[in-house]
This record gives sequence, C-alpha cells and structure tokens, in this order.
Amino acid sequence: MKRILTLLLFFIIISKISYSYELRLYFSRSYIYDDMLYVDVRTHYENEIYQNIKKYIDNGIILFINYRIDLIKKNLFVNDNVREIYIYRKLYYDFFTKEYVVLNSETMRETRNSDLEILIKNIYQINRIEVINVNKLNKNNKYIFKTRLSMQFQNAYPYLSAFFNIITPIQYRIKWLKSDEFSIKELYYNNM
Repeated sequence: MKRILTLLLFFIIISKISYSYELRLYFSRSYIYDDMLYVDVRTHYENEIYQNIKKYIDNGIILFINYRIDLIKKNLFVNDNVREIYIYRKLYYDFFTKEYVVLNSETMRETRNSDLEILIKNIYQINRIEVINVNKLNKNNKYIFKTRLSMQFQNAYPYLSAFFNIITPIQYRIKWLKSDEFSIKELYYNNM
C-alpha cells in the first residue's frame, strides 16, 4: 500500500512538472445577428509562453495556434455536438523582410509587424465567429459552448535545421472550457 501511494505521488509530481503551462481559450459571449449565431473567444499567454514562442519563431519554427469551438446541445444523458469550428493562426518569421507574420485562416490575410508582441496581442481575441443559422436550432433547447486552444510546431526550413539553435519544446496542458448554458430564445431576448 505504501509503494502504491509513493508511486501515485510520484506520477502526480511528474505530471505537474511535465506540463508547466496551461493553454486556455475562454468563451467571451455569443449573440445573434441576422438569424446567425456568432461567438467571441479570447485567450491569454503568460510571459514565459510568449518568450518560448519568440524563441521558436526566431529559430525558424512555424507555429500554428489552433482554436476549436464546439456548440453542444444539452441532453439528459448524452450531449449532442451540433457544430465544430476549427480556426488557426499561423505565426512565423520572414527572414527576408525581417518581420513577424500572422496568417488568419478565415480570411487568408497576412498581418506583418517587426514586433512579435503586437502581433500576438492581435490574436488574443477573435470576434464574430460564425457558428450556425439559428433557424436550424430548437429555440427552447439548452446549449453550451466548449472551447480549446492548442499549438503545433513545424520546421520552416528542414534543410537548414542543422544551423538553428536547439531549443527545448514548450510543454503545456490543453484544457477544455465550457460556457454557461443558454437557449436561443434567451439570446434573442438579450439582443433586443
């Protein structure tokens, strides 16, 4: 019994050490405009995560920040996933122009700046994410939004990887967050 407790304690400590950062995508609000349900989400990067991201990008690594938003219909036993939305932002350093670049997956437009911190502040909040036409939803059912944030890394120039500094990968934990329950009828009422 003592060994089992010791092993359990060891695994708890290891899991806390191996995931030093937690990525969260927060639900801001949902609203209806022209019979379309929209959602706003936001995130926050701690300074340590920002410094690690900067180190990666400065060393030729492309960073994909993935946003996932699920609209879920609440049921008594099993919830139904009504809609899944995947959005990403691609961050990299353009060595020719000496600028940091963010590519928006929705519009496929690039934003450039020589200061990475300013670009990252631009992706803290994503507004007006189109979810679904409310005419397809039952106005009396209860719904929630679940949100998740993750990161992927890709070597921009695999043939030049021998020249880049070796850096430690960011270790982080992905956490699903839920919004409060709402109904479409309540959103109509709140929009007035």
